[in-house]
Amino acid sequence: MNQVIDAHAHVVPRRLATAAQAGETRHGITFDRDETGRITSATGGPPMALPWPTPLQTTAERVESMDARRVDVHLLSITPTMHWYNLAPADGKSLAEETNDDIAEMMAEHPGRFGGLAFLPLQDPAAAIAELERCTTDLGFTGALVGTHVNGKDWDAPQLFEVLEAAVDLDALVFFHPTRGRANPFLPNYHLRNLIGNPLETAIALASLIFGGVLDRLADPKLCFAHGGGYGCLGIARMDHGYEARSEAAGIAQMPSEYVKNLYFDSLVHGYEALDHVIDLVGVDHVVLGSDYPADMGEPFPVDWLGGHPTLTEEDRRKILGENLAALIGWEG
Repeated sequence: MNQVIDAHAHVVPRRLATAAQAGETRHGITFDRDETGRITSATGGPPMALPWPTPLQTTAERVESMDARRVDVHLLSITPTMHWYNLAPADGKSLAEETNDDIAEMMAEHPGRFGGLAFLPLQDPAAAIAELERCTTDLGFTGALVGTHVNGKDWDAPQLFEVLEAAVDLDALVFFHPTRGRANPFLPNYHLRNLIGNPLETAIALASLIFGGVLDRLADPKLCFAHGGGYGCLGIARMDHGYEARSEAAGIAQMPSEYVKNLYFDSLVHGYEALDHVIDLVGVDHVVLGSDYPADMGEPFPVDWLGGHPTLTEEDRRKILGENLAALIGWEG
């Protein structure tokens, strides 16, 4: 069987982990612990807590955990709780470089077990493009994981288009992940900022790319969305209706449901009916494995979960578990 590749697997880079465990300030980020002992990071406003168990795993322990889950490869990306796009440009640049160097070291220590999705200082698009080029050209990264917005700017913003153009030129994957949910202030209870807010953020990113005409302007981008596209895929029929009914949603070349067929989505939807909907919408060839490892809202045993699907064929499972992503990014292990 081909390798099992998890496209959605996070890490706290080791130098940041050291600073976090010591409660230091690094790259303009202040690290601390909350009342439950979880690592927090802040840049002057409310802190973001890491939704993972502590102490943090060593790299060797992570490989053991992957083996227990029958996962061959993690595409590593920094935890979104540390996506501090509001840092000063110099701090943002140094945070990105250190993060990506740490991920590259993990890749070198365990060849074939890790790939890299770069963290980019998107508050400075020129620096983000330079870092993406360094990571894909010099460090062997697959692409980048980016937030669903950058300090409130959606992905139809002109300055962010330059980053997507560069990714196309570099043949790099761009993985969109919820960051700094803008619905958080009115979703304070029951973890709704994640349960509802995160899928909403992904839907906004997807809709901005579609209705903003970004996908009309990009030539064959490699774009993937966390959590099965959030409410984007689940609500695509409503977007189609809006395209037909509202003039402000009509300035694109085709129906929204046509665009998503050229995009990719991870399998982390927590239910087989939801996964079936994504597959019916975009085709099984455009779904990749995602676990959100090691977050508490992730799927701890993604291979077993997919294996329990009552109607997927073995060929479908192989595609989702690794064949689709390997073909997309040219993964050879």
